[in-house]
Amino acid sequence: MADHALLSPSSASRWLNCPAAPRLEEGVPDKGSPYAAEGTLAHAYCAWKLKAYLGLDFTGEKAEMDRLDAEYHTGEMDEHTDAYAAYVMERYNAALSRTPDAQLLVETRLDFSRYVPEAFGTADALIIADGTLEVIDFKYGKGVRVEAERNPQMMIYALGAWERFNMEYRIERVRMTIVQPRLDNVSQYELSAAGLLAWASYVLTPRAREAWSGDGAARAGTWCRFCKVRSTCRALADASTGAAARHPDPRLLSADELARDVLPRLETVRTWLQSVEAYALEQALGGTRLPGWKLVEGRSVRRVTDPDAVAAALCRAGYKTPEIYKPQELRGITELEKLAGRREFAALCGQYVDKPAGKPTLVPESDRRPALSDAAADFKDVKLHL
Repeated sequence: MADHALLSPSSASRWLNCPAAPRLEEGVPDKGSPYAAEGTLAHAYCAWKLKAYLGLDFTGEKAEMDRLDAEYHTGEMDEHTDAYAAYVMERYNAALSRTPDAQLLVETRLDFSRYVPEAFGTADALIIADGTLEVIDFKYGKGVRVEAERNPQMMIYALGAWERFNMEYRIERVRMTIVQPRLDNVSQYELSAAGLLAWASYVLTPRAREAWSGDGAARAGTWCRFCKVRSTCRALADASTGAAARHPDPRLLSADELARDVLPRLETVRTWLQSVEAYALEQALGGTRLPGWKLVEGRSVRRVTDPDAVAAALCRAGYKTPEIYKPQELRGITELEKLAGRREFAALCGQYVDKPAGKPTLVPESDRRPALSDAAADFKDVKLHL
């Protein structure tokens, strides 16, 4: 069996909105990235800590740790995976207090093929008990905040867990939790088992069959961010260029038009522009000629290949050491937190760190951050570079 299902839970937000995506992406290899490797290692630490507590075999996790530790392991990772493991154990102990034979399952493979053709996936942590079934997912990324509410990946995991255990336990509700420690994000969403099954019947299964068939239409939106064919997708290109053509000058739009027709499309257009730029460069480097364009050498920054030799040469010429070397520089806060771990760094150095107010950012009203009370007054001295 393949390692990844065509209609995987992790890509569900994409194929539920764009049923053409799975077949368009089929056969396109995953290129991987340092962020993915870092996430793989963090997940291995999470599973190892939970399995060690439960007395389970963690050979697979140990292999991942041995492979990736030297390059990606940090004190920050230890701290965040400790926090995740502690959270899961807290929830498990709460379940045991209600259901003495409650189970904690770690890295559990689930089958969803009753609802999604040939679909399967692996849940980070499941807590099976009478009353409420819990699905807990660890996210190590810090680029995009992930919410649990109506999250299709989490709902599919919950569906698979309910399908597997509903005959053993009296499961009336499902609680889905995303733990994203690098963004201080613990997001929860809960619904009835009946509500979950209704969603599966009326939304998930029909759209999954459409995506599996390959006959669905391509639709562009925020879900295009991680699509493997976003750089060559005609639907995304048409949506992006069409938005620019319809609204070439935002200064001529009313506030309602700006909020309704332009701002919701910004992320989609930005995704398309960035992916096209990267793809065009990749094609040119591979020998494809793009009419009207050429490859040139970009700006280069000079670097010293042998600092000791440079210093010795200048000293021999009569220059003094303080003139050659600059004083020691403190590493950035992020690097120091990775070195010591966020909690330890805060305990040791928190009194010496200041966090000024961030620049104003426009976000949808659904964003959980509180609105600024009087943005015009609070940021009257801030200059925006448009």
